[in-house]
Amino acid sequence: MSKGQKRKYDKKKRSGKISLFFKIRKFLKENIRIGKKKPKEYRPFLGHNVDPEKLKKIQEEGLDTRYPDYYEEEFPKKRKKTLSDKIKEHKRQRERKIERKRRKKHENRIKRKQRREYRKNSRITFIRKFYPNYKKSKDSFFDTTAFNEENPEETKYHFQNYYKYTINSTAIFIISYLLVYITYQLTVLITASRWKLDSVLFYYDLAFNDYSPLWTKYNILLVTFSGPFLCLVIGFLFYRFFSVRPKVRGFLKLFFVWIALHGFNFFFGAFASGVAFSEGFGYVPEWLSFNVFWQILTSLISLFILGIIGYYAASRFLETSNSAFRVRDENKLKFLFFQVFLPWLFGAIIIFLVKIPNNMPYDTGNLITLSFAVIPVLFNRYAKPKISFEGDRKPTGIKWNFMAFLAILILAFRIGLNTGLHISLYYKFIFSLEINPI
Repeated sequence: MSKGQKRKYDKKKRSGKISLFFKIRKFLKENIRIGKKKPKEYRPFLGHNVDPEKLKKIQEEGLDTRYPDYYEEEFPKKRKKTLSDKIKEHKRQRERKIERKRRKKHENRIKRKQRREYRKNSRITFIRKFYPNYKKSKDSFFDTTAFNEENPEETKYHFQNYYKYTINSTAIFIISYLLVYITYQLTVLITASRWKLDSVLFYYDLAFNDYSPLWTKYNILLVTFSGPFLCLVIGFLFYRFFSVRPKVRGFLKLFFVWIALHGFNFFFGAFASGVAFSEGFGYVPEWLSFNVFWQILTSLISLFILGIIGYYAASRFLETSNSAFRVRDENKLKFLFFQVFLPWLFGAIIIFLVKIPNNMPYDTGNLITLSFAVIPVLFNRYAKPKISFEGDRKPTGIKWNFMAFLAILILAFRIGLNTGLHISLYYKFIFSLEINPI
């Protein structure tokens, strides 16, 4: 047992009278100092076998072996703590306590984060035993600055061929629009047939009998919501899964990306357009009793989401270039302008001309709301392609097969649906379960 521990142990064993006596004695020692005397003269020890001559020499030189004069003075008394000193001490203790709590909280946060990382890594390691590619990164951005491929003549040739990208992308834009538009209308038609609501499909609209007694609030909501919802699913599937497959490149990837943007636009953009013109998808908030404020707010939110999708779609459009020259930082904006913005502008004008003279405000508004997804593509300066173009150095040309398919599709759409297409489809889902005791 050490001296400090023994002293504490002795203090615990003292009674009240003894402890009072020790406190009084301690007080007297510190303040009064009774019986203080000057210490004896100090004589340095020079050893047992000291030389007498050396000792005599020291005495003759008059070596001062006395204690300093400050022993003759009284010791200063301890200054009592004032209220300000106590407040400062309390503040210091409080700051130390807060600092200890902060450090402990930070350490606990780090420990929790480490435990979460350990659990996550353990879970991934366990799943990789059955699925080796689980959670493995597949994205590797292509370094456009380290790949120099063009001489001055090739550079001039690339700048002259931007119009070919615009023509091909415009054709793909119109084809993808018509496919998604027909899918939208057929979905609404099939859903309406569930309640025997006949409709006629025109090239500009899907006509219903608005005065039919078969209409109810329930089927109005389902019929008008079914088309946009399916388009949202199509947009998500093509954007998240089909367009990112390694084998999907070039014009096929461009086709998938345009389908994805049209699918998203027929949900988010159609909501804003329907609210503005009280048609199509706009019937849903009206029959849900949304007031004007909530209709405008949800429309703005929808357009904002559409803009975010377009902003992050810039890297997908860059992957359709098949050239490292066009996706460099100095050429990126020009390529996106010819590959995305001009095809949307020319494609929207062509679709508008095809539907003359029966242009519906709802469909025209959907073409305009698509600009909220197209224009943000031009502002994504940090977008980079995730594929390499070193093996795809093919000459750019106009795809005449796309042009031929586009002409056939437009003629079939405009002439075939000019007089209307009446489709009568009746179906009913029956599910019955009978349980009879034996």
